[in-house]
Amino acid sequence: MKKIFNIGLLLALLLGVFSFALPVSASTPQSFTVLVGAEDTTIGVSLMTFFPQTVRLHVGDSITWKINSHEIHTVTFLAGESLEDLLIPAPDGMASPLQFNPMAFFPTAPANGEYDGSTYVNSGIMSTDPGLVQTFSLTFTKEGSFPYVCYIHGQMMSGTVEVVAPGVAVPTPAKVQSQAKAELNAAWLKVPRVLAKAKAQIVPPVKNPDGTFTHTITVGYESGDIMVMSFFPDHKTVHAGDTVVWKLSATDTAPHTITFYNGAQDQPMVIIAQGASGPVALVNPAVLFPSDAVSQNKPLNTTDYFNSGILTPGPHDSFSLKIGSISGKVSYECILHDTSGMNASLLVVPKGGN
Repeated sequence: MKKIFNIGLLLALLLGVFSFALPVSASTPQSFTVLVGAEDTTIGVSLMTFFPQTVRLHVGDSITWKINSHEIHTVTFLAGESLEDLLIPAPDGMASPLQFNPMAFFPTAPANGEYDGSTYVNSGIMSTDPGLVQTFSLTFTKEGSFPYVCYIHGQMMSGTVEVVAPGVAVPTPAKVQSQAKAELNAAWLKVPRVLAKAKAQIVPPVKNPDGTFTHTITVGYESGDIMVMSFFPDHKTVHAGDTVVWKLSATDTAPHTITFYNGAQDQPMVIIAQGASGPVALVNPAVLFPSDAVSQNKPLNTTDYFNSGILTPGPHDSFSLKIGSISGKVSYECILHDTSGMNASLLVVPKGGN
């Protein structure tokens, strides 16, 4: 076969390689992409990280942050302000006593998208779930180092934008994308060990004097910037008459619910209401508080809506239900993290059955 050497093609390829590999010292404005979080819903794992964590760019360049998980996040430049509570009292007369802090929930950004690092800027709540912010962009107009955080997860999820003068070399957008991929791959390599530790939380049932059992299911697990949105175990065989206790992992800082819908309508976490000075993001009371069936101490059945209310680290970190005279598979979830893979079930066997 005759070999044809195309010098034009070779030069084009070389130029392409070098434009990817070499840093840029001065050029027309460029746009960079940062991934916000990451997840694998099949194993219930969420990574609370920006990928990459640091981006170096020129004055006039821009960044677009792109949400990469169902788990909610924000991109928040505090500019010297402190993080306030995520949940705060709602105005009087509202359907719920609590609201999401508007500083976190709603976007706060310059109208033209240009940012000099001197003011508080927030993307609003980001998630791949419908109706929430998917992308957020800023163009940087002043040199400096500008740290930012996720309002939801605080300093554990932080990043930095380094803005330099036109004569200083910076990586290309393609190089930054490559760095994000490398950091993401490195993060996933840590997950199997964390999952093994999470599964080691599983404890055996305890037999009660009356012959029934008390089963403990551990809720969630956290290690550094890795959150495991799962129940341990997530499929459990129990008997009618037994008691199941769900308890937050000692490592987990996230809130959760234990919710058996039993055919009831799905409940949203947030209800948008109109307040005197604008929209208010209320925490849905049907999620926030125990359901009627729980308040009435009903044993678990397959017709009522059972909801624990929001469990948080501290005094309200556990929830228990007695299993009623039912049989078969009964599914439940954490309302806050169901789309992140936090779903589970009980297989109920009649008393005396196997």
